[in-house]
Amino acid sequence: MKSLYWAWVAVAADLVLFTSALPLGHSTVAFIEVLLLHTGACAVLGSVCWLMLPMRYRSRPLLAWILMFDFAFIAPVIGAICLLIIVHITLRRDLGQGAQAQPRSVELPEYDIQAKAGNRSGQGAVRARLTSKVPDNVRLQSLMSLQSVSRRVANPILEDLLGDQADDVRLIAFGMLDAEEKKISVHISRERLSLSRNLSTVQRYDTLRHMAELHWELIYASLAQGELRRHILSEARRYADAAMEMPVEHDSGVLLLCGRIRLEQDDLDSAQSYFEEAVALGQPEASALPYLAEIAFRSRRFGEVDEIMRRLARLHLAASTKAVVELWTEHSRLDNFRDRQLLPHI
Repeated sequence: MKSLYWAWVAVAADLVLFTSALPLGHSTVAFIEVLLLHTGACAVLGSVCWLMLPMRYRSRPLLAWILMFDFAFIAPVIGAICLLIIVHITLRRDLGQGAQAQPRSVELPEYDIQAKAGNRSGQGAVRARLTSKVPDNVRLQSLMSLQSVSRRVANPILEDLLGDQADDVRLIAFGMLDAEEKKISVHISRERLSLSRNLSTVQRYDTLRHMAELHWELIYASLAQGELRRHILSEARRYADAAMEMPVEHDSGVLLLCGRIRLEQDDLDSAQSYFEEAVALGQPEASALPYLAEIAFRSRRFGEVDEIMRRLARLHLAASTKAVVELWTEHSRLDNFRDRQLLPHI
């Protein structure tokens, strides 16, 4: 409120000027001095009052400033005091209105089950309790708690523990990873056996789709690395393409899967066409737009990234995606985004 002090100083200076003997002089010099001093006081007062106005009254700053200047200039001292009173009343009314909630109707967000954030509660604490400085019994309890965490999050943690010095920790981590991989492999073997049978067109389409999804699950859950990962990706693409060639009506989920596989293989143009076709067939934008934004970013089309992020800002998103959207659309600061990276359990 330091600007308010300058306003009262201007009013006091105007009051001293017009109560002094200077305005009573009959010379031209006295008139010019009174005019300059009064103009300066009114200019300071008008500037301070304009700065104190709410933002919605500053749309036309020059006209607003001239109006307040004229008000103080035409009526010396009295006009300045009245101007300060008007600004004070306006500020109080604006603050009073801001304190009251203004209800308004909004559209319900589009719900997409694939964009739902998993239960990430306590992951940061689990990581902290798995370090070598923690007693083994506590580490084992924390290791078992990873069973309730998403496989995509838990499996990289388990892989880091395969070289742990504690035998129990290392063996349990290996057992959990092996059990997850065997479970998916059993389903793959069952679906491969089904492909050798005499199936109808719809049944073969469903089987091929399941095979592509199961191979993709190995990639998504970080259960394959290196050459094995590239081989499984190619197998997932082969089964997905075979499903797309079947003479049945394809849903948007298969197109989204084809796009994700190609994106993982750095086939950006083909992936983009699949994602756009999936959205055209009814796939929720919250599922496809993040991948389109990634493709545009990797292709250095930053204007397109900005447009996609602003579309995403209006949708219901997972927590990790929402953090990137808020950062890109300047609704979040960089240090807050780093906090989300360092604390994945938030």
